Amino acid sequence: MDHPVILFASDPALLSALRFSLTLEGFDVRGDAERPTSRMCLVIDQGFRGDGLAWLASLRAEGNASPAILLVTHPDRTLRASAAALGARLIEKPLTGDELTDALTDILTYHPAA
Repeated sequence: MDHPVILFASDPALLSALRFSLTLEGFDVRGDAERPTSRMCLVIDQGFRGDGLAWLASLRAEGNASPAILLVTHPDRTLRASAAALGARLIEKPLTGDELTDALTDILTYHPAA
């Protein structure tokens, strides 16, 4: 997988746990200090900067088309529809099983970023 995964989470514990587990799975994980490019897969916590979905919307408005996964707790229909409109996959927290790694593998293997 040639495309890095970049994590966006305001909670340092979540960021650290995600970085650790995804690195163990063999993903090229980057921190949120980098400006995302279209060659990256974004993993965004809904709480990032107060509203991860709004932050993703601002990236999309700037022309960033990176594949994105939004980590959420108890998403409602409106959130699901908004995420879909932005082309983001939703994964519900708490993270259990391999759902996140499976989604990343699918995105990076079958739908590589442009």
